[in-house]
Amino acid sequence: MIDINADSHFVTAAVVAAELYKAREIANDISLTASNARALALRAGQGAAGFRAITDFIDQLAETTVRTSDTINLKAVTISRLATISVRHERTIVSFSKAATISKDSAYVDSIQAPLEKMKTEHAQLNRQFYREVSSLSELLENLAREIKTASVLSAMSRVEASQSGRKFEEGLNVVADNVSNAAERIQTHVMLSQSLCRELAEEY
Repeated sequence: MIDINADSHFVTAAVVAAELYKAREIANDISLTASNARALALRAGQGAAGFRAITDFIDQLAETTVRTSDTINLKAVTISRLATISVRHERTIVSFSKAATISKDSAYVDSIQAPLEKMKTEHAQLNRQFYREVSSLSELLENLAREIKTASVLSAMSRVEASQSGRKFEEGLNVVADNVSNAAERIQTHVMLSQSLCRELAEEY
């Protein structure tokens, strides 16, 4: 029988959800930054036309992060739920196993053994589902990590476009580029921690 450390996994999944909630909040800030940048680029006129296009990509990055964070949060909740159910199964199986051992010479031992085997089968199925959810969570985190890496490219492009907008708007647009870069670094920190926790879940399994 595969043993899931349910108490530990419940906490780990909760921490992953908390980390991605923080990433989601930062992504909302990026979205606000993109809106402000778009307004500033419009005021800058033709000189910041390229920057206006970049703000669409910044917005898309924020939306992707928010959407993926919400999905990951649901996955983490599912993993927590499966871990809780697993520990209940585990305790019931232990109790039935003790009862079967004590009653091994009894005429009624089959009335314990049959449901015990059924519970073991269900427990194994539950653990396989747990593993699938953890694998799915890991894949989502990997995809999000790749998306966030594009922020450094966007930030560099933003600085190039800011330099062509004229002195009056260059400083403001560079601030936008810095905000995107800093926000992406913070999100990446939360994602990397979540990936590390997810690997722990898989290894312990």
